[in-house]
Amino acid sequence: MLDLEERVSRVFNPDVRPLVREAHRCYASGAARAAIVLTWTAVCADLIHKAEILKEDGESDARGLVEDVERAQQPGQADAVNIMLGIERSILDIAEKLELVDRTQKMQLERLREDRHLCAHPSLRPLGELFEPTAEYARAHLAVALEAVLVHPPSQGRKILESFMVQVADPAFTFDAQYLGYAFFDRVRPSARAKVVQFAAKFALLQIDDPHVTIPPGMLADRMALCLRHFAERDAALATDCVARHADRLLKADPAVQLAALARLGDLPAFWACLPEALIAQFNARVEGIGKAERTGALPAQEAKVFALVANAEVRTTLPALEGAFTALHVSDRCRVIGQRPNAYFAAHLPGVLEEVGSFDHGQFVARTAVLPCAGVLTLDDLRAVLRAWWDNDQCWGRAMPGYLVELYAATAHLGAQRDAVWREYLEELREFTPTFNEIARGTGLVEVQAD
Repeated sequence: MLDLEERVSRVFNPDVRPLVREAHRCYASGAARAAIVLTWTAVCADLIHKAEILKEDGESDARGLVEDVERAQQPGQADAVNIMLGIERSILDIAEKLELVDRTQKMQLERLREDRHLCAHPSLRPLGELFEPTAEYARAHLAVALEAVLVHPPSQGRKILESFMVQVADPAFTFDAQYLGYAFFDRVRPSARAKVVQFAAKFALLQIDDPHVTIPPGMLADRMALCLRHFAERDAALATDCVARHADRLLKADPAVQLAALARLGDLPAFWACLPEALIAQFNARVEGIGKAERTGALPAQEAKVFALVANAEVRTTLPALEGAFTALHVSDRCRVIGQRPNAYFAAHLPGVLEEVGSFDHGQFVARTAVLPCAGVLTLDDLRAVLRAWWDNDQCWGRAMPGYLVELYAATAHLGAQRDAVWREYLEELREFTPTFNEIARGTGLVEVQAD
């Protein structure tokens, strides 16, 4: 059952909140008529306040109502009561036009308005019968008022959607989860919230080229994917439903668009929850084909992002070809994949890529692209294996490689004091290589620098 006390504490307008609290006290004490009258009074006050805010924001449909209220409030206005009665008669129609309520909510609030009249004017009943609403009837009206109007800010579905698009498409956009949730999830009506999440899902999946947006479609889709992830954390069922609405369109989309969607959303459960089996099978075949393809250049970044999903156990199960295709890649391409998504899964692959280093330049590439990005997820056993492979391959000691070892030491601080014992063990093997030994000794501070 709806927790009325909790909802009352969330009433958006602090000036209206005392009215709502009084209505709740009347309901709780059995004064149902008073509760219904106060509930309608609170709804009117709340909608008038929201119309004033929207008028200030330039909403033309709010102007007439606000001007009528201001006219009624003028000193000496003899017709003030009749003006306010007219406002009460039209306020729900205007609220629907302003998207403050939907049609169903408007019908429920119209029932509240009629019952308010019956409570305030008992002569409306024939034969002198009094309207005697029950406490539960008053509670139902209060619950509707809270859910439909009172707890929500003056947000409009269309306006919120436009604002969301402007924010995300801004060239200077910076993802801020706290702001995103506050502005487009917490402070919007459920219907508008669903539109925002659905909008994010559509652009993230289909990489739509909007002529009104200045940034590239791929960049916009990546940003929308960040937003969709955050919304999914807040409401996984809503995110799944919104993704499902566009799954069939993704099935018919260009293969490049499909692959891009897999790359940016492949680790999101909502993505897989509604994909057609035919598309999943197509993804699996595509991954297998990429793994077997002959390439003269580097693995494209988009494909590397797809292969990086191999770090996710659920994706490995869904796309059984992925793991084998990853291990079949050239060592440099495997490093590019690891660099896309540093993860504990890849730690076991690092010794192998270090063993395959065939030149000083290649060693630098492997260290910079794969080993250092994964340093923060290494265990002590992983570190031992990485250092062993690094030590044993003489092509891992040229140029910047000693400096990279110092960076690796700093980046494994999460392993605590035990890492020092591991590093000292391997440093002892380096003593005969004085310049290299001294560079690492100075950088780590673990052993004394020896004389040249």
